Amino acid sequence: MLVLLPPSETKRPGGVGESIDKAAIIWAALDPARDIAIKALVQLCQDEEAAAKSLKLGKTNRKDIQANLEIMTSATMPALQRYTGVLYDALGYDELSKEALQRAKNQMFIQSSLFGLVPALERIPYYRLSAGSSLPGVSLSRLWADAHRNVWPGLTGQILDMRSKAYVSLNPIPKDKDSFFLEVLDANSGKALNHFNKKAKGAFAKAILETGLASSSEVPKVAKLAGLEARVSGQTVELFVPAGF
Repeated sequence: MLVLLPPSETKRPGGVGESIDKAAIIWAALDPARDIAIKALVQLCQDEEAAAKSLKLGKTNRKDIQANLEIMTSATMPALQRYTGVLYDALGYDELSKEALQRAKNQMFIQSSLFGLVPALERIPYYRLSAGSSLPGVSLSRLWADAHRNVWPGLTGQILDMRSKAYVSLNPIPKDKDSFFLEVLDANSGKALNHFNKKAKGAFAKAILETGLASSSEVPKVAKLAGLEARVSGQTVELFVPAGF
């Protein structure tokens, strides 16, 4: 079963290996769209005040503007390692077994607003651009929806969509795909969770990588290993978070 994750605003700095100007990210079908997005981002970041406003940057993280200007030549690391924050801290890249990393390579993808759908272990540079950012002359939702039309046919089997709605809107899954959208709910009230949403997603994603997830029928079993409960209702996976999680 393929798993789609959202990215995060925060990212780990640094990296090693080839920059993206020397080693292209896979899926050549996305290269023209990536080129458009990167050029527009670099153009935006040449005006510091405009970039800070569009990217919603405060005084403490304006260094990200310079990082965007150097994006083509900066160091890279696996996307699953690059992203940080609550979800990715709970997933724990540095703690994953070799088997889990192999599953991540084969089954997990991250929806980037700058690079499109990226395999979890594909190497990417540090950057700053969210789904809600505005780029000069570019609609990210139109750009990525059009660009992925030639990518989706190559992704076969069931899909578990753990992306936030903002990133779903950038690249909706075609209706002919057997996909399931993840909803994180309070185990007591059944209401949607905000505070523990990302932590639960990260813990569930880690359990998926460590134990495997072949189909939607295995969702409850895998969720239990993460200390959660889950059920499949139609094309929705409901993930229930207990008190004190």
